[in-house]
Amino acid sequence: MMDNQPIQSGAAADDRFLILVVEDSRVDAMVVHERLESDGRFTVTEAATLAETLERLSSGLTPDALILDLNLSDSAGLDTFRRIHDPFPDQPIVILTGEHDESLGITAMRLGAQDYVGKSQLDGEVLVRSLLYAIERHKRRLVEHRQRTVDRELQFAKQIQEYLLPNDPPEIPGFDVAGRCVAIDSTSGDFYDFIDHGDGKWDIVLADVCGHGIGPAMITVGTRRLLRSTAALYEDVGQLVTIANHGICEDTFQSLFVTLFFARLDPAAMRLTYVGAGHRGFLIEADGRSTELLTHGIPTGVDPNHTYQIDGSVELSSGQIVLLMTDGIWEARGDDHVAFGKDRAVDVVHQHREKPASEIVSELIAAVTAYCDPDPIKDDVTAVIVKPR
Repeated sequence: MMDNQPIQSGAAADDRFLILVVEDSRVDAMVVHERLESDGRFTVTEAATLAETLERLSSGLTPDALILDLNLSDSAGLDTFRRIHDPFPDQPIVILTGEHDESLGITAMRLGAQDYVGKSQLDGEVLVRSLLYAIERHKRRLVEHRQRTVDRELQFAKQIQEYLLPNDPPEIPGFDVAGRCVAIDSTSGDFYDFIDHGDGKWDIVLADVCGHGIGPAMITVGTRRLLRSTAALYEDVGQLVTIANHGICEDTFQSLFVTLFFARLDPAAMRLTYVGAGHRGFLIEADGRSTELLTHGIPTGVDPNHTYQIDGSVELSSGQIVLLMTDGIWEARGDDHVAFGKDRAVDVVHQHREKPASEIVSELIAAVTAYCDPDPIKDDVTAVIVKPR
């Protein structure tokens, strides 16, 4: 064996490709070695037997490609390929074929080899080109495999998030309530929730985690659970959010803060009591006038010592509508780069005030989508409508 130095990475120190030549013919091994080394893009290491090859691969050798003669002193034919490929399926292999066994090379490719090269072509460009193509195809396949894995994980995360959102609008005596969340990615940093207290009161939540992707999506799951766990324990919604904020701070860091609007609806009293953490709501009158439900709390997840207090309480009546929405709605921009705006959102809701709450939400999101057209919406959009009957 000409070269058995312990090389441990898939690329040599000078960024050349590492090639393992498995060949028991010293002459053929020398031809391959000299041809590749003279090219300048390869570093070559060798093994003469199947046993030696398996031992070196098992010990951590990770060549960019392996050149394999199927007929060795301790193995022959396709069995040689299988005994390497089966335990190391991600190892690119180029088969060396003799004058009369080209069919073995073709069969080996069907079984997973990247290519085959006849021994009569060892001193030409065919071997180099075959290796480069094999390495490139393998890299592309790995990228595609990783992307498929990521896609499956994102799809699973999306299913979890969709499962956690309310399936149907809650049935609250005297009220028509609905919400909807539209994500720009597979997962969303927005969420809304309706929490039944069992005594007739309901908690209504709208929240937005800063950022996009799987990280914020994970935070939404934890935040939802914290709010649900504390909702039944506190009559004071300010105290409730204060306690939940402790847990949110433990689960996040400041670049992933959570803005939210938390309201407790008492249908018997027709009253909505609320607290905000970087979010506010809108009370729209029957004549189209609107009042912002101002809040003063900072976003949750920033300061574990911050104390949240009730920001307001309003008595609701038929004809009024409460609108909650994330900034993806009012910050959406059209071709002229002008924001959709809060006033436009309020106007859309008022125009469709006679429709059910679920349809009003759909009309609002459709209006935002049309406003941005032909460009897609750039942020998650979520809206909740609370409509006294």
